[in-house]
Amino acid sequence: AVDAGHRAVIFDRFRGVQDVVVGEGTHFLIPWVQKPIIFDCRSRPRNIPVITGSKDLQNVNITLRILFRPVTAQLPRIFTSIGEDYDERVLPSITTEILKSVVVSAA
Repeated sequence: AVDAGHRAVIFDRFRGVQDVVVGEGTHFLIPWVQKPIIFDCRSRPRNIPVITGSKDLQNVNITLRILFRPVTAQLPRIFTSIGEDYDERVLPSITTEILKSVVVSAA
């Protein structure tokens, strides 16, 4: 069963990760052969603190709050290339680089 606001990617032991994203509701799986990987597709907040330097060599502490959610059609690709913890692996590096460039250009 896939809860509201969630999507599932099906991993098949013989065919690998299926390209079809399964929506909310009850679905049939072949026991032992197929396994669902559930993703939360609701918008979620995340706070990311960054310490960066400005042009005049001052340290600047910034905390950025992001609302994010995955693109549901890309969930099989996200799972195979990044993993279930995509937000932990992708968001900090992206936000750090963006905030550093903003602080340098604004000062």
